[in-house]
Amino acid sequence: IAGFVLAGEKIFSLPAFASQDFEFNIVVVGDSFIWGQGLREKDKFYFRVKEWLQNEVFGNSRQVNLTVKAHSGARIYIHEDQLAEMERCGENTEKFHHPEVDISFPSITFQIDTARKEIENPETVKLVMLSGGITDLVVGNTVNPFLREEKMRKMIHKYSHAAMQNLLEHISETFPEAYIVVVGYFPIVSTKSDVNKITKYLMKIIKYPHPLQFVFTNLFSKQFMKVIRKAIATRSRIWVRESNKELRDAVKDANAKCKKTQILFVESPITEETCFATKNSMLWGMDKDNKPEDDLYNERKTQCPKVFNEIKYKPFGIFSKRICELASVAHPNVAGSIAYAEAIKARLKTIFQP
Repeated sequence: IAGFVLAGEKIFSLPAFASQDFEFNIVVVGDSFIWGQGLREKDKFYFRVKEWLQNEVFGNSRQVNLTVKAHSGARIYIHEDQLAEMERCGENTEKFHHPEVDISFPSITFQIDTARKEIENPETVKLVMLSGGITDLVVGNTVNPFLREEKMRKMIHKYSHAAMQNLLEHISETFPEAYIVVVGYFPIVSTKSDVNKITKYLMKIIKYPHPLQFVFTNLFSKQFMKVIRKAIATRSRIWVRESNKELRDAVKDANAKCKKTQILFVESPITEETCFATKNSMLWGMDKDNKPEDDLYNERKTQCPKVFNEIKYKPFGIFSKRICELASVAHPNVAGSIAYAEAIKARLKTIFQP
């Protein structure tokens, strides 16, 4: 039976989900976070939400279809300076590569347009899930203690609010019957993160010899790294607080312009107690051999060199392949994915439960 949901000052009509004669499509767009870096398909939180809808909400009475265009590194849009460099070197910004490979293109905006071309009837898209903004800011800047705080806040507003609002309005116009779930980011590092694990990860990027890492993990160096940890933890806290605020504002402002589409913001269930290198971390870390502990590391070891040899644009210069291979680190692991799936389901139950 169709009903209504009150969201802010707007009332959104709910479709008759009890009906058996409608097609239900889910579109997933965004960066490595929504893609589920390092996770197998069955463990990704968008897949868990899809299975919940199909098996529990609809009782297997209909098929729920997934169209996934998200990939690691995707930006909301290609920035002007980046686009100029890509055009100079002859890069194809519309070609999709292996989704585990950390590159900023195709953009999330283009992902939406591509999904629209593949889905015959846009009104059959009932749910869109996405994340975006952190790669526009550049992930490293979320923990960079040397970036001026004022500049950081302006960048977060530019991408997590202004650019995100434009993207959400574009999605609502493209898929007018869809509910849109924007998923919030999490703290990457906190003062509870293990100092040695942070150090070893940084050393891994520059290929510092594993047997010599004790130079940076001894008692004296550890005290220095604690100072660094505190600084980056402070920036990480600012990132989460400000990005949550800006994303909420983007959702609110986009909702105000939507006629039929309801947009929801889901805050991260991952906290400073469970972020990178903590005792009960919900993010991928490094194993005992100092390698990424996720399920797709070996796949990236093959795919990253292949893609970066093919493309002309190198986003991280000489470290592009290395950063790509280590890309899963500090992304939600299986436990983190389950937590996100439950958070999303909790928000959707008032809409999709029969």
